[in-house]
Amino acid sequence: PITRLRLRAEMLPDETQRAKFVHDLEEMEKLANSTLDFLRGLDTSEQPQNLDVMALLESIQSDAEEMGQNVSLTGKVSRPFRGRPQALRRCLENLINNAVRYGKCARIAVEDSDTQLTIRVRDAGPGISEDQLERVFDPYYRVDSARSEVEGNGLGLGIARNIAVMHGGMLTLRNHPEGGLEAVLTLPRA
Repeated sequence: PITRLRLRAEMLPDETQRAKFVHDLEEMEKLANSTLDFLRGLDTSEQPQNLDVMALLESIQSDAEEMGQNVSLTGKVSRPFRGRPQALRRCLENLINNAVRYGKCARIAVEDSDTQLTIRVRDAGPGISEDQLERVFDPYYRVDSARSEVEGNGLGLGIARNIAVMHGGMLTLRNHPEGGLEAVLTLPRA
């Protein structure tokens, strides 16, 4: 339907009206696509398997650096983690992209133990107010400060949290005592 409307809009004789219609349709399409992305983040059909989380993080870091982003990685994962590879990749990419987008860099720290795997993604941005730390996980919610000046749809953190929960884990945010916002992904080892 959006494509049909776009074709009809292109036939409008008034250039100003046409531009407004096309802009509205582009916004509608972004909203529809972001909703589908959010729902895909809830998909549980991917089968869990043993995966090398360190290789996954190194791959994401390498991809980010190729795009000129400032991403560092410390720590190590001692053994494979049982999880859904594509979902976990998406979760981590959302966290890292947010850190780079809103805080200029992503500092990833990995801690592994017999009982849990913890991945921390910290940025160098201004952080967010304490009362917003939970609200940013709500679909389409965006902080009204400088973070909202950057293009996005307000779904990335919600998707990341859903993926963490799907793995029996949790995702929290905190303003780091030394500055920046830190996302803490904790995944239990079964």
